[in-house]
Amino acid sequence: MSFSLTHPASSPTQTAGAAPAWPATAAAAEAELARLVELLAEAGVTTVPAAGVLAIPGLAAGPGDTAGIRVRTTSNPPHALYVIAAGNLTPHTSADSAFARLHPLIEAAARPCDGCGAEASAPCNPNCLPDPTTD
Repeated sequence: MSFSLTHPASSPTQTAGAAPAWPATAAAAEAELARLVELLAEAGVTTVPAAGVLAIPGLAAGPGDTAGIRVRTTSNPPHALYVIAAGNLTPHTSADSAFARLHPLIEAAARPCDGCGAEASAPCNPNCLPDPTTD
């Protein structure tokens, strides 16, 4: 599986001014991952944390995504939180930045899907095409 590197609008490559500092160590990146778990729990999102990786199985990158979303850290520089969703790898400097990237997906998961009739908070069925009038 190949991953493409993307940079969200709030990333250091897109934002003018002082760039946020990347976690200096693997331990600092792990601490940011733990903070992300807290933020997601406060938002009512179920996570499956493990060493260096956080699985978010109930959160989909879009209709038909059945793989869920993962967030990883690395033991080698550059240390960051890498959000992996639908084959895209997006680096983030902090839990807040990664949460901001995931927030629209959390909101979308809370809405029912008119395309396949999935209940709110359940991922759409594979190959679902949501009703275009709901966007």
